[in-house]
Amino acid sequence: MRRRPGRIVWAVMSPLSVDGSSHMADVEDYVTSNRHLWDEWADIHAAGDWYDLDSVRRGADKLRPYEVQEVGDVNGLTMLHLQCQIGTDSVSWARRGAKVTGVDFSPRAVEIANALAKELGVDATFVCADVMNLPEVLPGIWDAVYTSRGVLGWLPDLTKWARMIADYLKPGGFMYLTDIHPIAKVLDDTSSDLRVARPYWPRPEPIAYGVDGTYADPTAKVSTTVKYLWTHSTGELITAVGQAGLIIEFFHEFEWLDRPWPCLRKQDDRHYVLPQNAGAELPLFFSLRARKPL
Repeated sequence: MRRRPGRIVWAVMSPLSVDGSSHMADVEDYVTSNRHLWDEWADIHAAGDWYDLDSVRRGADKLRPYEVQEVGDVNGLTMLHLQCQIGTDSVSWARRGAKVTGVDFSPRAVEIANALAKELGVDATFVCADVMNLPEVLPGIWDAVYTSRGVLGWLPDLTKWARMIADYLKPGGFMYLTDIHPIAKVLDDTSSDLRVARPYWPRPEPIAYGVDGTYADPTAKVSTTVKYLWTHSTGELITAVGQAGLIIEFFHEFEWLDRPWPCLRKQDDRHYVLPQNAGAELPLFFSLRARKPL
């Protein structure tokens, strides 16, 4: 029997390693391996169409309309952008009047971001650091902390991460996060069927997955063959933010994803939704905003 595209299949993928214990000794080893991968990805992204740096140089804004609306007016605000990668979103916020400090653990990404900001003359500077250890190298407080799109899976400890964000915020300041929904992360992003294929509940060790290029260019050649991702649930995220002392203003869920997984149907540029014959409703993306009490 032929399988219909978009049919839901309950199956489990076979990642390279469930707990990674046979591969590496501790969190720092996983992070180091991931950093090497992102160094490779940085050059691919800087040269490719997904980030399209030439359009950024011409004034293109890479922020999504919904996040601009949800973050609000940033003119005159200081903003800490965590996991900023090559800096295109940081540049966009700076053009909207924010004084931006971007942070990424990839030296190559930070080098590209600093060069881009200098070339464009925007008020954005970039620091190379592992976000989990950022307080060791970056003092200060900010009006807003921003992080977006593909960030949570690279973080080993959401409780520590949320507390760090709270410490970096001025009283009355806010954090804003938008990312792939934890429920969507259980789907197999390599299959044309809706396959429930990855774990949902948090676990202390990351899962090792093979690497084929990059999400921006699956055909790109990279020498790092494995990425290590931590699984985080919705409840874990919301609990971490709340226990850090931040007041959650909203948690919005969206029916679309911003990248072309084979199991999704293209709605328009950067919006991919469940196929019409799937017979299911799932949140694929989300946004969260939380404020530090005065």
